[in-house]
Amino acid sequence: MSAARAESQSQQYGRRRSNTAQSILRNPPPPPLKPGDSKVLNLWVHDTKESQTVIFNHSWWPGVAEGDLLRVVGTNSEDASSGYLFTVPKDEGCPKPTLQISLPKNVADAFGLKNNGEVMVTKVEEKDHRADYVEYTFQDQYLGRNEMWRLAEHLVGQSVFLDQEISFIGVIAAKIQNIYMNGRKVSAGCITSNTKAIYRSLSAKVTIFIQVCRELWEFAGDGERYNEKIVHSFLPELFTKWREAGTNHTVTIVLISRVYYDSSELEYAAGPLRRDDDGKWYKDFYKVITDLEVIYDWKPTLVGLKDSFWAFQRDILLTHHYHRASIESATPDQARLVGNISYAHDGPILEALNLGLNPNETHYIDRSLSLTGASTILITPGTGYYRVNKQLLRLTTTRMLDQGFGLDLVSLAKRPLHQSPIFSFQGLEPKLDKEGKNGARAMDPLWGGDEDPAEPSRREKTTFWWEPFWIGVSFWEKQLHLPFRADRFVARAKMHEIQMLGLLEHDVLSSIEVPFLPEQRDPYATPPRDSLVKDRAPTQVEADQADMDIFASKKEPRPPITSRTSYNSSGSGTVAASSYRSSIVSDRRGYVSHRSSVASSRIAPIEESPRRIIMELPPEGNEDGPVPSITGLSTSPSQASIRSMRSNRSVSTGMSTQANSESLSRTSSTSRLSKFAPSWLYNPFRSGPSEPQTSSASALSVPSPTTPTTPTPSVRVPLGSNSPAIPSPSFSRSPQPMAILHSASGRSTLSRTYEEDSPLPHRSSLTRYSPMNTPPRDDVTFGKRRSMTLNSFTLPFTSSSPVSSSRTNPSRPQTMVSYAQSSLARRWQHIFPTRTYKHEVKWKSMVTPGCLPLTVEHFPTMSELDSSYDVFSYDFVVDPSEMRSFLVKPPQANGTTDEVRRAWALTVMRGMVAVRLAQGFQFVLRPNRSAEPDDKVPFRRSKSFMGDDDATLKPRGAAEVLRSTSEPVYLSMSNEIHRLSYTGEAIQVRRYVRRMPPTQPFEYECLIWPKLGVGYTELKTKFVSHGLENFGWNRLDMLVAGYEHQFNESLRYWRTRFVVIPTADPPPSNVGPSGEKLNEEEIRLMGIDKLAEMFSKLRWQPSDERGAQLPPVRFLPTTFGPAFSVLDESLMSQLDEIHAAGPLKKKMKSEREIAEMPLAAIAKAMREEDGVPIKYHQWHRSRYPDSFTGFEFVSWVVREFRDVSSREQGAEWGVKLLEHGFMTHVRGRHGFLDGHYFYQLAGDFAIVSTPRGGWFKSTTRLVNDEPNNSRGYYPASQAKPHGASPRRNKKRLILSQSMIIDIDPAKKSDQAESVVLHHDIVHNPSTVFHFELQWIGSTARCIEDMLRQWSRAIERYGLKLVEAYVTEISDIRERNAFQSCFPLRLAIPPPIVPDLDKRVPEGTQTTHYFEYALLRRLGFIIDIEAESLYPKEVDVVYSYRRAPFKHSQFVHRSGVAFVQVLGGSQGFLFLTNRLIGPGRMGTTLKNKDHRPSAAAEEIRLNLQRFCLDEARLTQFYDEELAALGPDEPPPLSI
Repeated sequence: MSAARAESQSQQYGRRRSNTAQSILRNPPPPPLKPGDSKVLNLWVHDTKESQTVIFNHSWWPGVAEGDLLRVVGTNSEDASSGYLFTVPKDEGCPKPTLQISLPKNVADAFGLKNNGEVMVTKVEEKDHRADYVEYTFQDQYLGRNEMWRLAEHLVGQSVFLDQEISFIGVIAAKIQNIYMNGRKVSAGCITSNTKAIYRSLSAKVTIFIQVCRELWEFAGDGERYNEKIVHSFLPELFTKWREAGTNHTVTIVLISRVYYDSSELEYAAGPLRRDDDGKWYKDFYKVITDLEVIYDWKPTLVGLKDSFWAFQRDILLTHHYHRASIESATPDQARLVGNISYAHDGPILEALNLGLNPNETHYIDRSLSLTGASTILITPGTGYYRVNKQLLRLTTTRMLDQGFGLDLVSLAKRPLHQSPIFSFQGLEPKLDKEGKNGARAMDPLWGGDEDPAEPSRREKTTFWWEPFWIGVSFWEKQLHLPFRADRFVARAKMHEIQMLGLLEHDVLSSIEVPFLPEQRDPYATPPRDSLVKDRAPTQVEADQADMDIFASKKEPRPPITSRTSYNSSGSGTVAASSYRSSIVSDRRGYVSHRSSVASSRIAPIEESPRRIIMELPPEGNEDGPVPSITGLSTSPSQASIRSMRSNRSVSTGMSTQANSESLSRTSSTSRLSKFAPSWLYNPFRSGPSEPQTSSASALSVPSPTTPTTPTPSVRVPLGSNSPAIPSPSFSRSPQPMAILHSASGRSTLSRTYEEDSPLPHRSSLTRYSPMNTPPRDDVTFGKRRSMTLNSFTLPFTSSSPVSSSRTNPSRPQTMVSYAQSSLARRWQHIFPTRTYKHEVKWKSMVTPGCLPLTVEHFPTMSELDSSYDVFSYDFVVDPSEMRSFLVKPPQANGTTDEVRRAWALTVMRGMVAVRLAQGFQFVLRPNRSAEPDDKVPFRRSKSFMGDDDATLKPRGAAEVLRSTSEPVYLSMSNEIHRLSYTGEAIQVRRYVRRMPPTQPFEYECLIWPKLGVGYTELKTKFVSHGLENFGWNRLDMLVAGYEHQFNESLRYWRTRFVVIPTADPPPSNVGPSGEKLNEEEIRLMGIDKLAEMFSKLRWQPSDERGAQLPPVRFLPTTFGPAFSVLDESLMSQLDEIHAAGPLKKKMKSEREIAEMPLAAIAKAMREEDGVPIKYHQWHRSRYPDSFTGFEFVSWVVREFRDVSSREQGAEWGVKLLEHGFMTHVRGRHGFLDGHYFYQLAGDFAIVSTPRGGWFKSTTRLVNDEPNNSRGYYPASQAKPHGASPRRNKKRLILSQSMIIDIDPAKKSDQAESVVLHHDIVHNPSTVFHFELQWIGSTARCIEDMLRQWSRAIERYGLKLVEAYVTEISDIRERNAFQSCFPLRLAIPPPIVPDLDKRVPEGTQTTHYFEYALLRRLGFIIDIEAESLYPKEVDVVYSYRRAPFKHSQFVHRSGVAFVQVLGGSQGFLFLTNRLIGPGRMGTTLKNKDHRPSAAAEEIRLNLQRFCLDEARLTQFYDEELAALGPDEPPPLSI
């Protein structure tokens, strides 16, 4: 303690002693601490089991009060501000007086503090340590958005530190990765209700698309081919980072490519041909390299990928067509090489992305409980410029917004000089609709400009440029071999063909000249034209100076208008760019600047391209409307901004294919090209294809050592246009040199704000990557932050109803982003705690994909709400007595009716919010203006929404939502806003839905080579946006409130199906509960009964029915297969009893006592009408007439006798009666057991009844109407199909039961955790047992814990719990195009045996008799029977099956693979079960099961070998035929 502090204390004490009231007290209390007070204490470290929190002894520091925030720092720590923060706990007296302060071991380790060391403890202000953002990572769990919200609320008020493990509802939920305060990372902080949470998943579904295009086989500047860059540098680096971060992503890698065909090749190249916007024919090819696999050793995959690259061209240009032609007709005479692989900018990236989005759209089906989030990475050798279809771009943007995912684009090229990523599409000029309904969107080129069918004439389409905000771009341009030298210039343009000719080695380049631009009058031209000597080549000094003037900027004041100069050659060439904006400000990789510091201090960094070009160019500024472009092209990036600069295409390879000869001849005839360059140099490129988009023009920024000598240097810039020349006099003249304005541009207003916001180091040094050193555009335009996974714009808007159409020009960064785009991009705003720069590789989003934030600040203005949204509203009354909701926890509310109702309303509203978050909604927060110095422009928001709500009513953080019912909650999705409020009696929901042109489905067809395939197979699909426009919100809210109790298919509830499989190994123990030896089948039946018992215990009951006796869940055992069991009458009668749910309830007036009854009276009572069902039973091939089961006997005893109150007592009575000779086990093997064991009354108590169906039994069989040959024969082709019988009145049988179970019986969770369980009733112990779980908003971790508990419980009975697909496997491609079944044909079709049904045991399936036998031999058991195999007279219903199965499905006993039986020579379909993964359900972490995919592959190869081996198949069929019974059944003997 400081001397000053001691002095001030003594003064206070002196003052206080004179106080009479105080002088009575012996020890006046010490004064409270002030912020900054500190004390050195001795530190102990304790184990976390002893206490999770700090133990602090108050007596060692008088003045400390409960609730003070203290910081603990080691006394030798360098950074005093980065210590551990904790809130002082309540003073409960310390049992160890010598203890001063003790920290948990994990905290001490994190901060490097040692036991018995000294620490400085300081009181700090809470407001100085509030975290703005906290980033959490989590692994191997599905963390829903509802859990994210509750976890963030749970942490409010706590102090957290880096790498701290956060426990939530009793389980470790997440780990703290980063804490941000005022834009910088800190080691500890306090979480307030305003703290934004960022969640990143270490186990996500990652799809990597690799674009295969012409450039892939070209050389990068460092001599490595692009395909080698992928396999040798980028992917290994990515996988290394994954391993370091400890991720286990489920990965799919797909090669994507587009091949164009000439009209002469169309006939040979038939198949799913499509035409693009230019009318060219193409086919898209996709090859799957890995399919939903968790891979730990990537080497084999990378080797396979390398092989695929080499074989790829051969496969798609040659083999595929030859193979296809030979299938369809006779083998063609010769194999033809057809088609050309496209350039990068024509690749099918949106199509690939949509194929990847399809399975994510239905992520709630087959929900994995150990994966969260999805990430897509696209690796391309292109620069990020793509030509796309407008309709598809609109659909893709909508789907990306709805699903909340972004795309990481990794470009292997050098950064181009134009904006990237950039899309160009053909569209109509947008115009305001007459009613002004669509508001700002109508003027956006993507959302507006729809064709109007009413218009008489078709308007001409123009080319628009659009920057996608949902793509985060990274440039992977590592060139490790180049040393840095001051005078080295790194070229930006690629001249692949010239490089391949070897011209660069000879001194030819010096003679290549670039022609001048055509002469055009410019009013701003400072030097008069005649001052330029005609046809004079510039001197070296002038040329150097010209470079200096262009590529280095001088800080001179200039008007704030930033105008760009860009001259673009249209067609398939690239966009030229006049300035390269996204340079590196400070590169993390620590590359040194490759300029000498002398040069860099002399040359100011470039900010913008030159303000004016001095020669005849169109006037600046677009105040007067569009300026006609020089070439008159309608396809320019934007009419308003065409200026003249350089066309990169003609720099590198000459012209494009369309009009190249014409424009080239025109250019070369009028220019002096022939004088300087030999004509052969340009001839080879005359008719060649245009250079791909990677050839971006290079910015020649060679620093000149010489001093400027003349103010009017000239530069030569080519004119590369492939449109016919415009007949204008200026074009016919020979081109003249063009002067460049001497002073380069100053700084734009936006970059000034940027500078003030964060002073950046090394502003003046020119870094190696960028010839021009502007601050990256991301930040110039966006003020606050730019995407990590997505480029989200957070620009202040200038107008409350922005209608002005702002066009993107790829060569000119915009200072303003269109409102339509920025408002949509705001969806991802809160995932970026700090700025990100374009030059950085976005490792964070590729290694740990971020989840969509829970909050958003964008909210439409009132005028926009009125003009662009439709309003729908409904409300429902809160009536606690009627609400029986299993989705919310009843509140503990006492008090007046109004208070109880309000408590219920709050609970139900929280439930309503939770289900909306789960569908991708976000809380609308009030904009945090004070924290954003960039938001100089106010939001000009008048009273917003319904006139009375101002923006200030919205919360500041997600944790502030629904603290009470008094304030409404706003949730928003891209095109929909919900307002939930409580009126005092009812909950009101208002939905604001944006009026949008309907998104049409996009029909698509392509060719896909699946992982296990042997070639390309056709796929037809539709891309549809499943928006929430038709979602049943009203119904869902009724369900949450408890007025409805059924999930409806439209609600998109989460579902997952499980199968319980009898394992291949026998059960570990074979002793029953009473010590008896049981066989495998009996042990497994006990396991299934155990499962029934666990289901019964968890059954949920409404609060007013709690304690009521419910019948226990029971399953009916049978030995028949699924299709045959429905014909077993005794089984079906039991089924009816179960549905009636009556027989197990205790009789209310039960007077009899079993202890007082003689045995004969008991036997008589058993035969009464509601006694024990004594009847004919069958088990396997044994028949037991006049028998009953132990289970039924115990149920009857419990129900009938008042002195028997439990099943245990009932079983004891059974044992007693058996010992007294009252009954016997039918086979004399067992004592009395409560279960599916058959007993008969013994001796005199038994009465023989007539067998069912009379004495002469007619068996019911499933008959095939096959030809009557007595021996088996092999079919020529497959078996003939049966005609469907006409519909008769079918008996409807419901073979499953559903109930609600409470999966949180220990009540650890802070909300209701309930799940709807559907399960089978009839169960054959030799097949699988099914159940399905369905839920909305429940915590996935609770579900997983419960499943693990069930799995452990049944494992010891020889049963295994495995997750299975909800739908049949043959439909898998409809949901995930990249996953597909592997066909296994039989080399010899199975024999057809007449009268087969008479030669097999009763109840045997004969339709696919041999296929079933083959699968059983290889370890498969029946999962689900095909609908066609059920008897025609019954209609079988399973509550969890949405559609009947077309083919019978089997599952392997290990659970790792499924097979469907197609029948005949078609054989089988095989699918690996990708729902099983390491550490998931069903794998139980044994080493041999650690890689389920490897086990499945082994099973597939075994099955394939068997099916293709004719000798083995014939032997197998013969064995099966021999095992069949005799042809003629023996006569019945009585």
